[in-house]
Amino acid sequence: MQGTYIYGIVGFPPELARGIQGLGGNPVRLLPQGDVAAVMSPSPLSPWPLDEAHLILHETVVEDVMDTRPILPVRYNTLLRTEEAVITLLAERAQAFRSALERVAGRVEMGLRILWEPAAETGVSPDQEIEERGPGAEYLYQRLREERRRSRLQAEGETLIHELQASFLPLAVESCLHPLPTKRLLLTAAYLVDRDRVEAFRKLVTKVWDDFQQLQFLLTGPWPPYHFVNGTEDIELCKTNGKPAARLPPHPPLSPVGGEDKLAPLSPIGGEDKGEG
Repeated sequence: MQGTYIYGIVGFPPELARGIQGLGGNPVRLLPQGDVAAVMSPSPLSPWPLDEAHLILHETVVEDVMDTRPILPVRYNTLLRTEEAVITLLAERAQAFRSALERVAGRVEMGLRILWEPAAETGVSPDQEIEERGPGAEYLYQRLREERRRSRLQAEGETLIHELQASFLPLAVESCLHPLPTKRLLLTAAYLVDRDRVEAFRKLVTKVWDDFQQLQFLLTGPWPPYHFVNGTEDIELCKTNGKPAARLPPHPPLSPVGGEDKLAPLSPIGGEDKGEG
């Protein structure tokens, strides 16, 4: 049984300017309802494999469309049973989709992760009184030390993030921050940037890195605006065999940027870096 696979939501008209192949080699087309449309292709109702090849193909379709118009990307493996269900969805959420498309028009997402190496705590041994009280007292002492260390790192990290964010805001329309997700990751962030200011944003990040040389900056993009869409997050999916859609990772696995240029954008999932587009 055939269903409908959705890659994203766009304004309508116009039609797609050129032919695009989607998952399974199926042709991608627009399914319009009023002034919005779903970017879709026919698809089996069973979910597609969650592997690199299929993720890349999904991402490539989204980026091909993004080159010509604003798009609200949706989750990988977003399947609806019928085209009628897609048209109903578009009609019900038309206003939300219009507002979101206006929000991202002419803009792209830049992803930034910042690594840090927090200062090590100077070794302090429990005093003699704690040692004499036995292992229970020493355990509580170590717990207290660890809690104090966490609080110190949290405060230091938040102060640093505040300084960094103040530097990026002049060129970012919006930002989405996830502070201190791991011990070594100070910040993972997404910035909504005007397409014609992408190169300026890259140069700004390089300048900020010069000012914070104790940190390591990992920059990706430009991307479709994964973190800045609304109205597409909770589309009722066809969950064949109990498998829901998977959220497409907005950024590829990161590794430190090497080479003479200490800051160079990593390649997007869809292929070589596209520059300013």
